[in-house]
Amino acid sequence: MVVLLLKSYCLIAFFLLVSPTAQAWPSFSQQPLTSPPPWANDRGHNELFIPTPGHIIPGKKPLQYDKKRHYYEPHHNDAVYGTYKRAPCPALNTLANRGFIPRSGKQITYENLAQAARDVYNFGDDNIMLVLVPAFALHPNQTHIDLDQFADDKVQHAINCPAAPARLDRESGNNIDLNTTLLDSLLSFSKDDETLTLEDMAEHHHLRHNQSRAASRNWQFGNSDATCALAQYTNLVGVLGRNGKHGLQTLYVKDVKEFYLSEDLPDAYERRELPYYAIEATQLIDRMTHHIGFQIVRPFPSGDYDGRDVEPVKALYEEKPGCVD
Repeated sequence: MVVLLLKSYCLIAFFLLVSPTAQAWPSFSQQPLTSPPPWANDRGHNELFIPTPGHIIPGKKPLQYDKKRHYYEPHHNDAVYGTYKRAPCPALNTLANRGFIPRSGKQITYENLAQAARDVYNFGDDNIMLVLVPAFALHPNQTHIDLDQFADDKVQHAINCPAAPARLDRESGNNIDLNTTLLDSLLSFSKDDETLTLEDMAEHHHLRHNQSRAASRNWQFGNSDATCALAQYTNLVGVLGRNGKHGLQTLYVKDVKEFYLSEDLPDAYERRELPYYAIEATQLIDRMTHHIGFQIVRPFPSGDYDGRDVEPVKALYEEKPGCVD
């Protein structure tokens, strides 16, 4: 009962943090901002997509923003002097490099971070919660957060997970900066040298899973870890995917490369009309696990962090056709 109450408290507090109109708890909702973001609006939630007879299926449209205000100015994580902070996530770093959140990457309000994710990526409110609720709970008594805190010891196996596509595990070294060798490996899994399918990325993830497993002294990869690791691939499809040879969410190698290397919106980027909700992400994750040969248990069972590994070492696609154990 105590655990349930604590979880309920964190969830309620999060809603107060990410909603600019929240007035219930002055200690959260009325905290003065050190620098009120001029780009924030009062919506505090995803806008609806309302179909019309002439526009039934939601697609993508060019992102409209003030390019003079949101000019591109890249920075890297400065662990020594702390002038700039960056996250192990190109999507968050892009928001900072473009000034949708403070360019320093420091002292960012949860409201600002949530609204920027909506405005730029149309990231669904439930997906935003999956990141910011744990971040808030694991950094108690903080109404602001620095980007590098999305990679610190507190959030391991929560919002920073092993087997990331293009970054080392925290146990193995620098888990914030891009590892270009891993990025090259990801891009090389394209079977047509132009696009990355979910199956391509499932196979790359499985390689990363086995690499991380071999390098770890205390390996664990429960259902929560698997979801977190695979979401880093499916979010690329949900956010960067555009109309092409594989449908409305074709993911292009060129866009992925630009997104990771520059930590900026690709030249061809278009914003979703329909928010990218967790149910869509779950469907994409399940396609990847089906290709590998396992299934994520939901809700996550008790003991999910007991050191188990829910992903097989040998994937289903690696089995020889017609082979029977």
